[in-house]
Amino acid sequence: MKKLKIFCLLFFSIFIISPCLGSLVVHFIDVGEGDSILIQISNNKNILVDTGNLSSGHIVKKYLRTKKISQLECIIVTHMHPDHVGGIFNILPKIKTNYIYYNGFHPQENEFFFELINLAKDLNISLKILNSGNQLIFGKVRFDVISPIKPLSGNMNEDSIVLRINFGKINILLAGDLNIRGEKRLINASTNLNSDVLKVGHHGAKDSCSEEFINKVKPKIAVLSVGRNNRYGYPSKAVIERFEIKKIPLYRTDYDGTIIIKTSGDTLSISTKKEKQ
Repeated sequence: MKKLKIFCLLFFSIFIISPCLGSLVVHFIDVGEGDSILIQISNNKNILVDTGNLSSGHIVKKYLRTKKISQLECIIVTHMHPDHVGGIFNILPKIKTNYIYYNGFHPQENEFFFELINLAKDLNISLKILNSGNQLIFGKVRFDVISPIKPLSGNMNEDSIVLRINFGKINILLAGDLNIRGEKRLINASTNLNSDVLKVGHHGAKDSCSEEFINKVKPKIAVLSVGRNNRYGYPSKAVIERFEIKKIPLYRTDYDGTIIIKTSGDTLSISTKKEKQ
């Protein structure tokens, strides 16, 4: 049996992964209720942040295949809630990767984590932990990990991995399922949140995206991944109104389908696409 590789990033905060030139394309895939974000660097380096839920993993797998992607540089699981990690069991091993990153927090009763350990063991995939202060560098694209801040709070949403992606003059903030308490920790830590694009945390639930947080991020565009007519009542009317009042365009997967942002590092463009599922 192949030995499971588990590495904790305690002493080294920067991983130099591969060079890149050209563009950055970020696909907010319409997976219904959940998150899955494909990040393409120069069309030959592909990173997946979250994987949708158990029932939508096939959607992500199909989307990757339409892009002729059979290998990912890594998969980043922001936290172990099923709508973020569940799809990985459908995606792997059909789509290959050598690394899975997560936040280091898993309640003992969380079956997805232990299933993920077994899957990584079977496929000889390395599991690595990301915390605030770590970086992943793909040539000219830098992923700053700004959450979770240690010590972990013990709340899965609050401890979500939050990424601030920098490419040239453009910054994109992926907030996972970050809630207001997690936002407050980042603000109190004087974290640089200023970003052109904000992926709204926790699907726009009422416990996310405070006015103070939006003011710190100052996004030009906001993206919301959410299932149409979902049973949780997401997104909150109050969250939507915050963006409306500030005249920040809000794109939603339930209305717009998959949302694609392209940038050369100077300017960005946005397009949407409804997929047949």
